[in-house]
Amino acid sequence: MNKTNKILIILFITLFAINLNYGQEKRAYKRGYSKELAQTFSTFQKDLLSKEMKLWKRHHEALKTSLSDSQEEIVNDNSMSKRQRHEKIIISLDKNQKEMVKKFEQRIDTIRKKFYESLTEVQKTLIKKRRRKSKKND
Repeated sequence: MNKTNKILIILFITLFAINLNYGQEKRAYKRGYSKELAQTFSTFQKDLLSKEMKLWKRHHEALKTSLSDSQEEIVNDNSMSKRQRHEKIIISLDKNQKEMVKKFEQRIDTIRKKFYESLTEVQKTLIKKRRRKSKKND
């Protein structure tokens, strides 16, 4: 009986760990637009989204290569939260880096403006529907 209890406990812990791990993975990939909304996007809207993603990646790499050693230390410091690291990095940016960020924000804003102008009323309601669900205080 003792051996059976041990096996059941090990089985229970294993199933619990697998379930916990699966739940975390599922949450990690549930970002962005809902499947229902993504299916309604036109090719123009999909192109704008892909341009935005490419621009984000390019900007991230450009900014990453321009960081000084002290700024890299801030980025790699795990004792702070992401928000605290972000605030410290923003404060520590030099003039050229701030100008790079400003130009990037302007380019992203134009892409986002085109995207939101191209949304249909149905798509806008789907976005609002998802936002209402995500509010924590409702």
